[in-house]
Amino acid sequence: METETELFAQFRKATMQRRQEQDRTIHLEEYVELVRGCPTVADRAHARLFRMLEAGGFVPDGVSEGVRASFFDGEIFGLSQPLDELVEYFRTAARGHPTRRRILLLWGPPGGAKSSIATCLKRGLEAWSRTDAGAVYALEGCPMHEEPLHLFPSESEPGAPSLREQLKAYTGVEVEGGLCPVCALRLETEFGGDPERFPIVRVQFSESRRVGIGTFAPSDPKSMSTEQLTGGVNFKLLETYGSDDDPRALDWAGEFSKANRGVLECIEFLKNPKEFLVEFLTLSQERQFKVPKFGFIDADIVLLAHTNESEFRQRMADPTNEALRSRLYTIPVPYNVRLTDEARIYAKLLAQSDHDFHVDPNAIEAASAIAVLTRLTPYPNLSPVEKLHLYDGKETGEFKLNQLPEIRKQSAREGLEGIDPRFVIDALSRAVAETETIPGPDGPAADGPRPCLTTVMAIRALRQSIERSHQIGDDTKKAYLALLTEARQEIDRQLKDEVRKAFVPAFADTAQHLLENYLNHCEAYCGKEKVTDPITGEERDPDEKLLRGVEEMIGVSENAKDGFRSGVLMRIGMWLRKGRPLAYNSDEQLGRAIEAYLFEEMKDIVRITVSKRSPDTQHAERLNEVIKVLCDQRGYCPRCASDLLDYVGALLNR
Repeated sequence: METETELFAQFRKATMQRRQEQDRTIHLEEYVELVRGCPTVADRAHARLFRMLEAGGFVPDGVSEGVRASFFDGEIFGLSQPLDELVEYFRTAARGHPTRRRILLLWGPPGGAKSSIATCLKRGLEAWSRTDAGAVYALEGCPMHEEPLHLFPSESEPGAPSLREQLKAYTGVEVEGGLCPVCALRLETEFGGDPERFPIVRVQFSESRRVGIGTFAPSDPKSMSTEQLTGGVNFKLLETYGSDDDPRALDWAGEFSKANRGVLECIEFLKNPKEFLVEFLTLSQERQFKVPKFGFIDADIVLLAHTNESEFRQRMADPTNEALRSRLYTIPVPYNVRLTDEARIYAKLLAQSDHDFHVDPNAIEAASAIAVLTRLTPYPNLSPVEKLHLYDGKETGEFKLNQLPEIRKQSAREGLEGIDPRFVIDALSRAVAETETIPGPDGPAADGPRPCLTTVMAIRALRQSIERSHQIGDDTKKAYLALLTEARQEIDRQLKDEVRKAFVPAFADTAQHLLENYLNHCEAYCGKEKVTDPITGEERDPDEKLLRGVEEMIGVSENAKDGFRSGVLMRIGMWLRKGRPLAYNSDEQLGRAIEAYLFEEMKDIVRITVSKRSPDTQHAERLNEVIKVLCDQRGYCPRCASDLLDYVGALLNR
């Protein structure tokens, strides 16, 4: 009860504060002083969004990838390049460059996060307008919640500086645009032409209340009208005011009016008829829109559009769309091709479920690997799985991370095709739903184990979804299923390793000891020295059998062993010079070799234990210990740990 009382106390406090802010009015002189002290109060729309992004925590960091837009952290994953370009657009537009007279168009395959980016910007702008740093003021009762500094006329006496020039000298703010027809009329009729009497209020942007944030999507061409954008005559008010050239008789519900000083999201932008595109082009270039029987009306709006790739390619190839092309600032938004980031997408989406279920630690990564593989393009001498790991920051084979720019340069269409995240999350959701018990009117039907999405379930669900899909062509299905099979081999290897690691209670200690042993013998070999036996104290040659036993685990040939050993010592030396603690997997290649070497030694023990259908007491105890390790240290639940052991047992018995 105390918590409930505290909740409503906070609710009443927030409500009262909001009402006080809405009811408080100031006048022009006070507003000018406010602007003089804080010029950002009078920001134009692009500058307002840029400061919002800036406050969200991004800075130019001087690296090749440009700026890091932490504003999108937790919402958008793996799209650093498009986000960098987006931030750069707002940076230049905020400074008044011609980019603010362009329509920002995000294009790419369906499900590629274009609308998610727009949603982040709209929600962010709502929250920003509620902060002191993002405060927005407008003329009270203005249907376009317009900038109060529009009360300063742009005209001047001959030979004298205009009032706006004087205002700029005083506040540092340059005013663009003039009063809307309604405010111009009210200034004369209600306030006797005295701008100082016109009340000014603080406004808070809201998409639901259509203040500063608008959304427009094309519909049936027969029912569409450009008045949805510009507004038109309100016939009920026409009876009151008697003339359709009275601005009060206009319907100011058009998206251009409602989105003024903020952002207008244009969904499926290029599907709009040409007459609609003309309205958008006029607004973007001239910062004005036209209503019949009225002159051009000034508007300050960020036009944020998005469309799918096929529509984009078709429109851009049409020579009659030359004017449209010149007024677009286009940013491609492909699918993510980083495994780690793709996994974050599905972890976020699955966490939004209303039902409680567990996810096997490898299930999301397995699904992510299959999805990303379908988006990659071939590259000479680099397998799809190797390319997957390379993009995820892991060097593989002969390819190094410094080769990524060249690889990406030759993969222009990468991420523009393949399985989209919606397809994957739908498949995973169906897999989870199959394990859940639907509660009846009196509660759950039975107290069964907690539902769990296992790796095998995730792979099976994706395979079935691909096979049953009516949207994927037969040839593409075959290609996707071949990639799934290739991914399955890599996933099977990882699952075997997971089980083998669980069989070594002190795996890290054992691996660390092997690392030190390998490095001692490797250093002696490269330095042409002897090794001192730790027990007898006698000197002997480096243990070539040990060295080769480790190296062969990752395919290092006899001819390549000298180069590999020198490389290991060099990388380990660099690691230690940076003051980092040395672990068995500090060097990725050597770490994989050490793991494989230990696993090979344990192969028979693992296979016999997990494969026994009716284990004896000793094997049962060992299985229980393995399940406990998997649950306590690796993030499994008893259900998916048992499923993992059953699956790996079947693999080892093949």
